[in-house]
Amino acid sequence: MFIKLHMIFVLLLFSFTLQPITLQEAFDEATSFGEYEKYLVLNSDYTYTGGIGVYEGDIYLDCNGAIIDLQGGNGIWVYSDEDYPSSLEIKFCTIINSDYYGLSFGGLSTGSIRNCNFINTNFGLKLFDESDVNITNSIFHSNQSSGIAIYTEEPT
Repeated sequence: MFIKLHMIFVLLLFSFTLQPITLQEAFDEATSFGEYEKYLVLNSDYTYTGGIGVYEGDIYLDCNGAIIDLQGGNGIWVYSDEDYPSSLEIKFCTIINSDYYGLSFGGLSTGSIRNCNFINTNFGLKLFDESDVNITNSIFHSNQSSGIAIYTEEPT
């Protein structure tokens, strides 16, 4: 009897640890470090759901191999202007299942994307306006419209 109860407890504990957490929750709990207002290092054992919006500050996101499942919603967006600068450095992420975009930079935002995978999104990466983003060693696969899309009235 004790073994059966112990086994049930272990199974319940294991099932609770596999529950997805939202990327927004991880973002809200993140603290600053060095030059970054938010410094996130995700746990590769979890699947994070949903996207986030960055409209101010410098953000560091190391997914550590974790998956961000956008569940058909919007992805991660970064927007900046002269009054509210923002940037995103993102690495080792797999971003999946967005009906719109995996990652979007707009306005004067800046960023760096390294060793990321964008799978099954409409647009893997959308760049708007005068955003400035460096992409290194990243994979764009099975995206419906485009892996990388650039929207601007003043292309350079």
